[in-house]
Amino acid sequence: MMDENEVYLGGFYSSAQLSLSKFAVGAGLYTTNRRLFVFRKDMDVAFTKIAGRKDFVPANLTPEQNQAIVNQLSAESSSQTVFRKDEVSTLELKEPPGAFRTGHLNILRTSGESLKMGIGKKKEYEYILGLLQSFSPQAVRKV
Repeated sequence: MMDENEVYLGGFYSSAQLSLSKFAVGAGLYTTNRRLFVFRKDMDVAFTKIAGRKDFVPANLTPEQNQAIVNQLSAESSSQTVFRKDEVSTLELKEPPGAFRTGHLNILRTSGESLKMGIGKKKEYEYILGLLQSFSPQAVRKV
């Protein structure tokens, strides 16, 4: 369910620094002001085509480009998990403690279900922290 007031906040895919399990390296995290999307595939290529350049910033998108990106996120239902803002109770973040140890993002739903994503490097952790604080600051918990 998407409406014209839904705004793309940002996100990224990493084939090496994000994972959805120990054996499935490569994941993407994208947010709008209403939903959080977790993908197993890279959406950046599609967004670059929509924005017409590689270095696009969500704040610089036209309303039409924003709408197209939100529509693209919504259309990829087979390869994603979607969390509406009102169904997220906690976004638990642990910073990666060192070179060979990972941090994580644990997304807890109000229903009790959860999804855990591994985070490999501090740079990715800091970007995700900022992104989640834009999405739902009251739900973010650092552990």
